[in-house]
Amino acid sequence: MGFISKFNTVSWYLRRPRYYPQLFSLVKNRVFGAQKLENTRKESEQWCQERSMTTYNFFQKIAPNLQFKKVEENFPDDFAFAKSKEEASPVKMGGAGNIDLIYNLCEHIQAKKAVETGVAYGWSSLSILLSLEKRNDTLLISTDLPYAKMNNEDFVGCVVPQRLHSKWKLVRDPDRVALDTVLSEIGTLDLCHYDSDKSYAGRMFAYPKIWKALRKGGILISDDIQDNIGFKVFCERIKMEPYIISFENKFVGVMEKN
Repeated sequence: MGFISKFNTVSWYLRRPRYYPQLFSLVKNRVFGAQKLENTRKESEQWCQERSMTTYNFFQKIAPNLQFKKVEENFPDDFAFAKSKEEASPVKMGGAGNIDLIYNLCEHIQAKKAVETGVAYGWSSLSILLSLEKRNDTLLISTDLPYAKMNNEDFVGCVVPQRLHSKWKLVRDPDRVALDTVLSEIGTLDLCHYDSDKSYAGRMFAYPKIWKALRKGGILISDDIQDNIGFKVFCERIKMEPYIISFENKFVGVMEKN
C-alpha cells in the first residue's frame, strides 16, 4: 500500500469518529504488532491441508442423517434475487463463500440465535436467515465495517430479501466497537460465522469472546483460516480439535463447543 493510499485510508477513518477504535487497533498492530504471527500463511496453509475435508465428507462425519440441501437448488427464487442484486451493485465485494455449509450447520443444530461478523453483499446472512425463518423466536445480528474509501455502505446486505429483515439486525460497526454489545444483546448464542477482521490480532480479539458466548453444542465457523495461524493458535489454547473444510482453494474452520 503506497503513501497516498495509506493517507486516504487514515483520512477515511478520521472522518468517522465511531470507527476510531478500529483505526487505533490498525495503527497499534502496524507499529507494535507481532508481524511474525501475521505473516504465517505458509504454516497455516500446510496445517489446514493436512486436516482438510470436503463439505460433503464433513457432514457425513458429524451428521450422517442430515438431509443436506444446496441453497441454490432449494431456494431458487431467493438465490436468483440475490444474484441479481450482486450483479447490479456498482461496488464489488467478496463472493458468496460456502453458503451451503453455513445453511446446513444452522439446520443441523436448529439454530435460533446467530451472530456473524462481516457482511459484504450478505450471502452468509441470507444462508443463516433462510434457516432461521423456519423457527420462531429467531434472530441474526450481523456486524459490518464498511470498506474504507469504497462507499459501499448502501450495498451491504443487499442480497437479503425484505421478508427476512424482521429476523435480522445489521450493526454497522467494527468488532472492536460492536462485538461485546451484540453478544450481550443476543444472549444464548447457537452459531457464529466469523468473516470480518482476519488479521491474527483481529482473530485473537474476537474468538475468545465468541467462544465464551456460545452455548454447549454451539458452532463457530471461521472463514479464510489459511491467512495466518490465528485459528490454529486459538484451537490449541482451548484444546479443541477443529474441522477444516476446503472450499474454492481456501479453508473454513468449524468448531463445536462441548
